[in-house]
Amino acid sequence: MTIRQIAEMLNVSPSTVSVVLNNRPGVRSELRERIKNALIENGYAIKEPKTTAGTILFVYYKSTNYLAARKDDTLTVTLNAIEQVCREERYSFSLANATYHNIDELFSKNNLSDIDGIILLGTEYYHEPRESFYKLPVPLVVLDGFFPEYPINTVNIDNSYGVHQVITCLLENGHRDIGYLKSAVEFGCLRDRKDCIRSSMERLGLRLNPDYLIEVSQESEKIQAEMTHFLEHSDTLPTAFIADNDIIGVSAIQALQRKGLRIPEDISIVGFDDSNICTIFSPHLTTVKSDFKRMAELATRRLIQMIRLDDPGVIKSTVGTTFIPRQTVSKRL
Repeated sequence: MTIRQIAEMLNVSPSTVSVVLNNRPGVRSELRERIKNALIENGYAIKEPKTTAGTILFVYYKSTNYLAARKDDTLTVTLNAIEQVCREERYSFSLANATYHNIDELFSKNNLSDIDGIILLGTEYYHEPRESFYKLPVPLVVLDGFFPEYPINTVNIDNSYGVHQVITCLLENGHRDIGYLKSAVEFGCLRDRKDCIRSSMERLGLRLNPDYLIEVSQESEKIQAEMTHFLEHSDTLPTAFIADNDIIGVSAIQALQRKGLRIPEDISIVGFDDSNICTIFSPHLTTVKSDFKRMAELATRRLIQMIRLDDPGVIKSTVGTTFIPRQTVSKRL
């Protein structure tokens, strides 16, 4: 009997019989068993399912300049999300660490012979894309890495939305003199965050006073020292600060408090990331939460799409943020 004849006998469509013959999902178990038995009785061999559809490599890029700023359980959340999508789509999943010195070797064809696609965690990557990025024999998606000028698929947080949430909150509380505690090294999406702060302030009728833009390190002790230096040499202060991340925000609070300033009565502060450090010290830091789980899921699904469809297109996706109000913002007195 032909597939069409089997379909007519069982009162199903030929495509349903084909699905069972090729061992693809989408047919309920009882009907699948009836079709399968009819196919076997008529000499058809049911295709054995592949153990996996392919292998995805997750590359965790590490920078020694970023050690103090690593965010709690971000890596765990990211890995769990990637693993979940891989399980759903029947992809295996492996992990490799990379640094600036070995990433070219890792991305060589010899090391990727069994790999179908790569997700690179770019949080700690602050260089221009390496030439090896463009010579990869497999698709690449960068997670939390900002490369707007380059033909690289990326998934990032929506800094524009997150920054707008922060500035709107500060404006609603009467703050118009707003300072910016900027990381001296622009990791991941920090370059975008800087641009978004400037543009968002301009759209809302504000101006970032250059005297209130303070570049700081990543280590807490250095940040406190740099903040203290600013306080000792500045004649005026803003009524609020936006910090590039929570470590900078909390460190700045410690320096301000040692100088006798009250948070938030004298100065309000908002961070980014919603790290555990936000609630370790008092007062608890108001911040912006990024959804790394959703970002990792999007990056994985985009990569699988590129693999399956042989899709060379470039898509740059962003995921919205959540504003987390706590104790470091108050109305201007």
